[in-house]
Amino acid sequence: MTIVPRKGAATFAVLAATGCSSSSGPGSVRDSGVIDVTVSDGGEDADSSAATDGPLEVSNLDGARDAQEEGPCDRTDLPDGSCIITLASGQSAPAGLAVDSQFVYWTLGQADGGVFQVPIGGGPITTIASGQATPLSVAAISDMVYWANSGDGTVMRAPLDGGPPSLVVTVTGTPQYSAVDSTSVYLTTATGFVLSAPTGGGPPTVLASKQQQPGSIVVDDAGVYWTNYAGSASVVSAPKSGVPDGGAPLVIAANENGPYGIALDATHVYWTAIGSGSVRVAPKTGVPDGGAPTLLATGQSTPAGVAVDSTSVYFTSEIGAGAVLVGLLVDGGTPVALVSNQAYASGIAVDGTNVYWTDYSANGSVMQAAK
Repeated sequence: MTIVPRKGAATFAVLAATGCSSSSGPGSVRDSGVIDVTVSDGGEDADSSAATDGPLEVSNLDGARDAQEEGPCDRTDLPDGSCIITLASGQSAPAGLAVDSQFVYWTLGQADGGVFQVPIGGGPITTIASGQATPLSVAAISDMVYWANSGDGTVMRAPLDGGPPSLVVTVTGTPQYSAVDSTSVYLTTATGFVLSAPTGGGPPTVLASKQQQPGSIVVDDAGVYWTNYAGSASVVSAPKSGVPDGGAPLVIAANENGPYGIALDATHVYWTAIGSGSVRVAPKTGVPDGGAPTLLATGQSTPAGVAVDSTSVYFTSEIGAGAVLVGLLVDGGTPVALVSNQAYASGIAVDGTNVYWTDYSANGSVMQAAK
C-alpha cells in the first residue's frame, strides 16, 4: 500500500511541532527503556489539542535543522516532508492508547504490564505504573490517568504529576476496556456487564447486563456507548445512570459483523466492523426502522481502532501491510492511507494536530504523525 499525499500540509508547522529533520531516511529512534516491564480503543477519546511551538520561520530553518539532528524522528518519508515519529519502540503488546494536551499514554497489555507516558513529539518515557495485570486500556482526564487490569479485576489510577497508583474499585467478570469522565470510570467486562464506578473510589453500578462480549467503550455528556462483538453483534448505548428496571439499552445498530473500535462526535457514532472489513456510522439516536448504518469504508483488512475529529475519521488496518487510514466524515469518500506498512496497527487517537497509533506486536511501538 502506497502513501498518498494529504492536502493542505503545512511543512514548516509540522517541523516546529515535532522537531524532526527534513532529510529523508531513518533518523534516531529513542529507546523506550521499558521493554522488560500496552480507549479507542482501540476505544479511548482524545479531543484536546496538542501544544506546539507554532510555525517555523524560514529565516530560522538552518539553525532549527541543526538542532533537530538529535530529535526523535523515525523517518521523514511522508510526501510533504513531515515526520513519522516513533514515540516508543521495543514495546511488548502496546494496547491502550490516550492523549491529552501534553502527553501520550499507553499500556502494555500483558500479565506483567505497565502504564507509560511520553511527551507529544517525543522525549523521556515515564513509567506511571509497572507490574500491572494485563491492562488493556487507558484514559487520562484532568490530573489523573486511569486503567483497568483484566488479570485481577482492579481499576487503578495515578496522579499525572507523579505518585503511586491507587485502587479505584475491584470488579468481577474480567474488565476489558474503560473510559472516564469527570465523575466516573466506565467499564465493559468479559461476562457481559457494563459498569461505572466513582473516580474517587466506591462500589460499581451496573449500567447494563447480558451483553454479548462488550468491548470498546466511549462516553459523552449524555450517555455511554459500546460495541457488542459476539452473538447478535451490535452497537449500543445507555444513560449514565443505567438502564431502567425492566428496560434495555438502546441498540444503535443491530446485526453487525464483529463491531470493535468505537468513537463519537456531537451527533454520530462511528465504529469498525472487523468481520465485514468496514467502517460505519449511525446517528446516536439509532438507525431508523428499516434503515442501515452508513458505510464510510469497505474492503478493509481487519479495521480495528477508530477516532474522529471535526473533518475526518481515522482508523487502523491491523493485519499485513497495516496502515493508518483516513476517510471523510458522514459523507464518506475514498479512504486515503496517511501511513502505510505498519506491522500491526491497532489503537488510534487524534488531537488537533496529530494522529497517534500503536503497533500491537511483541516488538511493538507507539507512533505519531502529523495529520
